[in-house]
Amino acid sequence: MCESFYVDSLIFKGWKQDVRNRVFIIFVAGLSIGIVGLTVFFLFIYPGTSATAPNFVDESTTYEQIAEEETDNGALPDVDAESEQEPDTEPEPEPEPEPEPEPEPEPEPEPEPVPAVDLTDDLGLTLSDGRQPNPLLDRDYSTRLVFGANQSVVISAREDIHSLYLIWGLPPDKWSVASPETQIFGDNSFIHEYVSLDYPSDELTIYLPPDGATLCDIYAFTEGTPPEWVQTWKPPLDKADLLAFPTHADDEHLFFAGILPYYAGERGYGVQVTYLTNHWNQPPRHHELLNGLWVVGVRNYPVFSGFNDRYAESLEQASGIYGFDNFVNYQVEQIRRFKPSVVVGHDLNGEYGHGVHMLGAHALRVAVEKAADITWHTESFDRYGAWDVHKLYLHLYRDNAIMMDWDIPLEHFGGATAYDMAKAGYDAHKSQHQWAFSVPPPGSISGHRFGLVRSLVGEDVIGGDMFENIF
Repeated sequence: MCESFYVDSLIFKGWKQDVRNRVFIIFVAGLSIGIVGLTVFFLFIYPGTSATAPNFVDESTTYEQIAEEETDNGALPDVDAESEQEPDTEPEPEPEPEPEPEPEPEPEPEPEPVPAVDLTDDLGLTLSDGRQPNPLLDRDYSTRLVFGANQSVVISAREDIHSLYLIWGLPPDKWSVASPETQIFGDNSFIHEYVSLDYPSDELTIYLPPDGATLCDIYAFTEGTPPEWVQTWKPPLDKADLLAFPTHADDEHLFFAGILPYYAGERGYGVQVTYLTNHWNQPPRHHELLNGLWVVGVRNYPVFSGFNDRYAESLEQASGIYGFDNFVNYQVEQIRRFKPSVVVGHDLNGEYGHGVHMLGAHALRVAVEKAADITWHTESFDRYGAWDVHKLYLHLYRDNAIMMDWDIPLEHFGGATAYDMAKAGYDAHKSQHQWAFSVPPPGSISGHRFGLVRSLVGEDVIGGDMFENIF
């Protein structure tokens, strides 16, 4: 029995081992077949299926139409899926980097002005009336030639003339230059008149005013900047900052002292000078007047009244000569015309007792009030309107007195003081040096002392500046 059990046991173990071997072989065979099948599927079947899949959607059908059909059939669109989809927009282009700014080129220096050449000494002049032209070329305004109606002067030069400078004895009417085209001048009646020619030529003809003229000198220049002694006057101002009323030529330096060089030259204010009398019967004086103004920095041509220069020993005598209201009306017209902020006039006592100085000062006190009165002197009101002056100063006026410092060096005049320039301006009045006048230093009648007569802007507190409370 034992032997039988042992034999059976061996038989069972052999059979069991045989079963295991068979199972293993079947497993391996099945696994191999599966791997081969998967490989064939992925290599040959799956790609072909996706490439040849049927298209159940018409290519012309839009996504919106499909969604609409699904909604009609009861299928709700997948809102979350739609919201998760990004909008079909093109990506924003990346901003281009800003180019680095190019360095600004350094400004080219302005070319140095080329000085004009003075051709005067070599000019040839031929006068239409046959006279010798020597007085017109002697550079002396005290000599002159008086021309009748419709006269002319032919000028020839060694090279083209680009500009002329004419010194007239009396204010001229319009005149012209043909070179060969014609230009008309004389609109402003300047007696020192510089003109540029649009048609330069080495030969030209000056046609004098039709009714005649008095001519002192003719200068001619090539192209370029004229010499400093040539006066290139601007017309009188439309609107003045300061209006000065000297009585005679030279009073603007003797008694107003540093006002003109300081305010016109150094500070560049609009300064208009208007004379209460004229000197047309004293030939050199208007030339000296213009020379003196040019020296102290005034560039706007002055105005001359129609009152001829007369001497008077008192206010009453001067009023009898000129008429008090005539002086008032003249000054009212000038105030309305130039509309100044500041007006300056003479001493009420006439500085050294000159009656016409007195008349000018007393009339000016009335004129600044009347200039604002639309019922006074309606002729000038209709032309210019009314004007109320901000401040009136009179020389040596005792109330609200200010002391001007004319001893400060002025940059515009290379370090010279306003007092120095007043003396230089007076030096131009050669015909008056025979008298015992000079620009007085600080003292009794000096041009350093003024008083505020009338103000719309309050009294001076600091002092020393006529434009205090204005600028």
